[in-house]
Amino acid sequence: MLKGNDLLNQLLAVGPYFKNIFGKDLVVWISDTKNILGYFPGDRFDVGSDGVLTKDDPMYLAMKNRKAAQTYMPAGIAGIPFKEIDNPVFDDKNNVIGCITVGIGLDQELKVVEVAERIDEAVSNIGVSVNDVASSSDNIRNKEKELRDNINTVNELAKEISKVLTFTKKIADQTNLLGLNAAIEAARAGEHGVGFSVVANEIRKMSADSLETAKNIEALIKQINDANRITLENSQAAYAATEGQVNETEKAKAEIKDLKNISEELKAISKEI
Repeated sequence: MLKGNDLLNQLLAVGPYFKNIFGKDLVVWISDTKNILGYFPGDRFDVGSDGVLTKDDPMYLAMKNRKAAQTYMPAGIAGIPFKEIDNPVFDDKNNVIGCITVGIGLDQELKVVEVAERIDEAVSNIGVSVNDVASSSDNIRNKEKELRDNINTVNELAKEISKVLTFTKKIADQTNLLGLNAAIEAARAGEHGVGFSVVANEIRKMSADSLETAKNIEALIKQINDANRITLENSQAAYAATEGQVNETEKAKAEIKDLKNISEELKAISKEI
């Protein structure tokens, strides 16, 4: 827990430097139990503050519950979705005297969700194509070409996700390193660095969570590629043997269903980064 009667002043002093120290576009709020004492916007990420806490404000609720909390805010508030981390501040008698809050933009995660939605749309198109192949053997050649084009679209979208993941992991690695350095400096600062150390640890934990989620997404991309390969093999078999068209397209439908499930899982995991 954050403690110290003069801690709010200490946090107000270091608040403007958080985004530089952690190497990430952050916004920071610092309050007492009723009002915002300081607000420090990011370079491109600015939520704003009217200076007054309401009873439904996450900062107010964190102080009321006497424990740290995380809240996800939609894109409509600041132009991009962001995660708000609220930490109550306590005095030497363990009374809540205020709150420090960090807002972290999730724009990269939003890009992953958008690509996942495009994958979902492409998979739906593949499903339509397979159904058409099953119902009309006269159009096998044209429909198989359309099917392969949609599969290639999914492969290209998977590559786009990999590019976003590379950037996300790079940012996470940098944030973790900066958080570690900040924690070391906070330890050197002794009592004056206590509050700063807690926030540094929260940022490092978030960095570790982001890396773990990135690994999960990479595993899903591999499943997408494997499912695409199987779907393409089934498609080619249907093209070569009209007699086996129904059986092969049914297999393709099963793979398409798996692809759709993977796409939904990808979107769910992306929102947890």
